[in-house]
Amino acid sequence: MTDALLRDHALTSELETIKKAIVSWATKHGLWYDAGFKIPFEHRNEAPREGEVLYMHFDGPLHSVFNPESDWADKLEDEFRTMLEGMGFWYELEDHVTMNITPHDEAKQQDFLRLQRWQWIQKLSERRLYDFHSEVFEHFATDQSALQNLHWRQFEELLDSVFRNQGFRTELGPGSDDGGIDIRLYQSESIPEIVTLVQAKKYKGPIKLEPVAALAGIAQMERAQRALFVTSSRYQPKARNFALNTHDRLDMPHVDIADGSRVGEWCASISKQLNDYFLSGEAHPPPILHSRPQTELTGKIVVASHGYNTTWNTFAVIEADYPYEVILRPIGSKVVAHDGYGQRGTEVADVTRPTGRFNRGRILAFKNDANGRPYYWGDRKLFTLWDGKPRHFDYCD
Repeated sequence: MTDALLRDHALTSELETIKKAIVSWATKHGLWYDAGFKIPFEHRNEAPREGEVLYMHFDGPLHSVFNPESDWADKLEDEFRTMLEGMGFWYELEDHVTMNITPHDEAKQQDFLRLQRWQWIQKLSERRLYDFHSEVFEHFATDQSALQNLHWRQFEELLDSVFRNQGFRTELGPGSDDGGIDIRLYQSESIPEIVTLVQAKKYKGPIKLEPVAALAGIAQMERAQRALFVTSSRYQPKARNFALNTHDRLDMPHVDIADGSRVGEWCASISKQLNDYFLSGEAHPPPILHSRPQTELTGKIVVASHGYNTTWNTFAVIEADYPYEVILRPIGSKVVAHDGYGQRGTEVADVTRPTGRFNRGRILAFKNDANGRPYYWGDRKLFTLWDGKPRHFDYCD
């Protein structure tokens, strides 16, 4: 078992120890009913966030321990907190029936974030949903060794997403019987000529001369001007020298090589670009969005109502529509009726007004369907198509 797998196993075991201790404590006090645990990112179906490690939910008597008006609150809550602190953890209530349990140690919080991001990447991989998820690219940018944990097909799919984020139109091969070419890169949708032939190898050992030379031969036969060999590991000197020497030859394609470090650099650039677009609302969309055709959903307005003991509305426009995801751009709202103080009333969407305090630049939302009614889940909000009618708001807690 590798060091990474041992570390991940230790983290998973630590969570199991925490859960067993809590269940034992609550059972001793007759409180373990209608309660349980969830991993936050699995519960919310969103990318893991720093500091969110384990959720405990409770609808039964355990609720009274964390209710300030309960007779049990002071004594049992102190016991619970002391028990967690003895194991290096603390808790924070999310609402009156949910708490977040996380380590005191910030380095361990990062360890859990890395582990759960890897689990999230595996979930996204099932539908090849790497393209717009900055956390995927950030994961490999900060830890290139994690490339070795990918299946060879996942490595090809990640690279395919990298190249599309760089503005290329790509053609990902079938994964076997591909003639030695894993990905074909075209300059754009409108220019059909091949720019580069790509071979991807997820190896642990160094790449020798022979496979790099073979790629050059395939590119020459296909009359491609450029070829790119990408590996998760590194190259032997002869392979590097061969690739470099092709740049001075007019009778053969130019061969470039990229190792795990260079893939990490690509991922870092893409992660920043996607964060700028989604978080800060940067006006220029990433290259991957330039050629996206409009669909029936493009331009539709959606709305989400949210808040704890309050009701806020977030309106957004569907800016881009994909098979499993949509990109939402939050828009403002206009009050059409209120209580005289502006604290309660109704409002409608208004694209000319600034967005509210809860909104970010863009929202990546998953498409779902409930009994024939579509909805979109993103940024911890449930969006549905707006029917054009005023929506109730209530800011009074």
